[in-house]
Amino acid sequence: MDYILLSAIAPIFLLALLITYDIACQWKINYKSRMALLPPDMHIPDSVTVTTGIPKFHAPGHQESCQTVHSLNVMPGVGRTDGEGIERNWSDINPAAPSLKEMGPGSFRDTLDDLIHHRNFRKYISLGMYAPLIL
Repeated sequence: MDYILLSAIAPIFLLALLITYDIACQWKINYKSRMALLPPDMHIPDSVTVTTGIPKFHAPGHQESCQTVHSLNVMPGVGRTDGEGIERNWSDINPAAPSLKEMGPGSFRDTLDDLIHHRNFRKYISLGMYAPLIL
């Protein structure tokens, strides 16, 4: 988790970062010490405000005190997000699970890539036509 997250945000200049993760309350405890074990160019600068939240669907599985601290409903700057965007991808991939579990590592990755690319393509074409207004 740490390597993937830090690899994704390393090239981006950030002032603040909100991480939604179903176990964010546990993940955040030692993230700075785990980050110190990774290459320095992957570190989040101390000047970046890092906030963690629990996606709304996962919150009921946590203690009430944890739900309160990590609620996306009351975090400044979060808006009305549910934090579950990444989870929605599984609805398209789950039907392929029986086939995927029988595959070797190469076929598994290629098939998963194809499924995700297809989902992204469908999402892209459903955005509709964009015609710039010419004055």
